[in-house]
Amino acid sequence: MATRALTLLRHGDALAAAPGAEDYGRMLSARGVDDIRRLSQRCLHLNLCADWIYASPATRTHSSAEPFKRVWNCPCVDSPELYLAPEHQLLDILRQTPPDIAHVFMVGHNPGISYLAGLLSHQQARIELPTAGLVSFETTAEWVDLRPQCANLTLQLQPGDY
Repeated sequence: MATRALTLLRHGDALAAAPGAEDYGRMLSARGVDDIRRLSQRCLHLNLCADWIYASPATRTHSSAEPFKRVWNCPCVDSPELYLAPEHQLLDILRQTPPDIAHVFMVGHNPGISYLAGLLSHQQARIELPTAGLVSFETTAEWVDLRPQCANLTLQLQPGDY
């Protein structure tokens, strides 16, 4: 039985929306850019390397995924369905992952990305991801068979950790 890895990242800290501007186009703040840069370096030191990325095409999530995509040189699927999606919708997207992919990296928004982390965890613990917070899981389930409580938490990082 093959082991698969799933890493979830909440996008980095974003600027407040300008009056009249839409949420979708919010850019990363200077802190958000720095946190994502440091996190990507920490992941390199930990030999964390995905071979498939899902990211919401919102500016802040796309910008958070870009350094990982560059370093890992892997496909990044910009999925509009990820934008502010609830956990069950995120789970449905993961179930569509090609079966030959060993490690998926998903960059999304709260509350859905945090709820998904808690939903997947064997520990049944609530997981609250801060901006630029990351969790990684291992599972023996096929992507198409992902279900609640099917994964073991293997790594949890937040800005103070890197």
